[in-house]
Amino acid sequence: MCLNAKDRNGRLRFSARVSKPMKRNRNNSVLFFIFIIGRSFLSYAMAYLIFLIILFSPLHTMAMDAHHTKRVVDGDTLLLDNDQFVRYIGINAPEVQHGNRQTEPFGTEAKNYNARLVKNREIYLVYDQETADRHGRELAYVYTRENIFINQMMLEQGWAYCLYKPPNLRFHALFLKAQRLAMQCQRGMWNGWDIQTLKLFANKRSRRFHREPCPFGVQIKRSNRILFSSLWEAFWEGYAPCKKCFPDGIFAAKED
Repeated sequence: MCLNAKDRNGRLRFSARVSKPMKRNRNNSVLFFIFIIGRSFLSYAMAYLIFLIILFSPLHTMAMDAHHTKRVVDGDTLLLDNDQFVRYIGINAPEVQHGNRQTEPFGTEAKNYNARLVKNREIYLVYDQETADRHGRELAYVYTRENIFINQMMLEQGWAYCLYKPPNLRFHALFLKAQRLAMQCQRGMWNGWDIQTLKLFANKRSRRFHREPCPFGVQIKRSNRILFSSLWEAFWEGYAPCKKCFPDGIFAAKED
């Protein structure tokens, strides 16, 4: 408010007119407030963007300890230079001989391809919610310094299949996409696959499929049960075989 001269009775008169300097100060305060809010928003937005990059980009592995492979066990397991076994999350490869168990079809090929990917390379481990299995092996997504995502590459080249296993599901959609690409291109163990009719029971919750006489298949609740007419169809939908139903490996069952 502006203070004007006294009136005839000696009283001070006030004008409702706002002075220009005060208007400028008020405008400056508003602009300063907007600037502070905007800067805070940009800071939070930038922090969130960095978080997303760290979470989903393989590049974040470069900040972790590097390891080298002491021994390739099979297509989905390594022994590191610190004598720690590592099991790849989200995939399963045909088994190689150990104990009384014989090598499954494509087990040797899967192991050899895994060795090609990790041999003489620094590798980095990225964990999900569950970091170890009941055998004491670390569960990890494995990357090389060259940003090769080993889990994905084993699927994409057809030497492993998707293994849905909660709670470690961060890359399940990516893995299923990689497996379908290998199936479409008939790479690796999908090469020359002859699609034959085979009645299978599957559990929508666990995403495992079973042969008809399997007791685990019979126990599936009706609400969780789904039927497949071939192994190819079950794999395409991201289901994995019950090991009780296919003790000699899934690819030995193609010719049953």
